[in-house]
Amino acid sequence: MGHMEYVTTTSGERRRVHREYVDVYCRMGRDGTILPVRVLWRDGRSFPVDEVVEAGVFGAMARGRQIARYRVRMGRHETDLFLERREPVPALGEPERLVWWVNAYDQVRQGTAAS
Repeated sequence: MGHMEYVTTTSGERRRVHREYVDVYCRMGRDGTILPVRVLWRDGRSFPVDEVVEAGVFGAMARGRQIARYRVRMGRHETDLFLERREPVPALGEPERLVWWVNAYDQVRQGTAAS
């Protein structure tokens, strides 16, 4: 699962999240822009991106990675979709990679034991 982060929901509640890697259909523009069109979850569900509210811009390289945050609207739900660029690691034979992910809420609820 990787490292844990916490986010504050719109209701003010702090919830633990993890990175959920997702498949994304995107449009690569002739000007170099990358716009997400549809997000596909691991369980087979897919959702069209109705609007890109804020297009992502890659931040500074940190630990061999750059991240661009896209604010997108799918139906009535707005969320952040992240595009991560990983530098190649020639010593390990790893090419440059682009991966998409979202912050997904952990399914642990108060008063219930994790299985």
